[in-house]
Amino acid sequence: MPLIGFGVAINASIGLITAALKIPLYLDSIGTVLVAALCGPWAGMLCGVTSNVMASALGNAMMIFFAPVSCLIGAFTALLARLGCFGRWYLAVPGGFVQGILAALVSAPIAALVSGGTMMAGTDALVMLFRGLGNSTLRSVFYQGLVSDPLDKALTYLFVFLILQNLPERILSRFPGPVQKKSE
Repeated sequence: MPLIGFGVAINASIGLITAALKIPLYLDSIGTVLVAALCGPWAGMLCGVTSNVMASALGNAMMIFFAPVSCLIGAFTALLARLGCFGRWYLAVPGGFVQGILAALVSAPIAALVSGGTMMAGTDALVMLFRGLGNSTLRSVFYQGLVSDPLDKALTYLFVFLILQNLPERILSRFPGPVQKKSE
């Protein structure tokens, strides 16, 4: 499906930009969230995992280990889309916030074990701050996740909400996913 490739390209390009700018966010799952909202959980998970494989092949070998996080994002997003989360911005933002907490819970042990908590991104400064305060690597990565991941996913969900609200109804109607049609 071409939309999955488009989602992977969005994930890769925005993820690279935020990493290069050392912004303490990721914004590397906008494509996954968009695909999951439009096409459902399996397409969202496939988009996320493909993004992880591509990022690993293109230079960040650790990204393959975060495939479970991408699966969580795809599945949870599709559930929230089915519940109408993307019908109103004030539902999308808290939905993304909850998604961020779940992502932090799943990604923290992976980041601590695979990379010692650093990902060569802007979030590394937060991990170093928490390490400097005397926390273990796992705890530092978890705290970093609780600080940055809810904001990251809330922004991601808001961006996807804006995209979906601006797609013409004739385009939205072509997708089989659970996204609720536009609000009035």
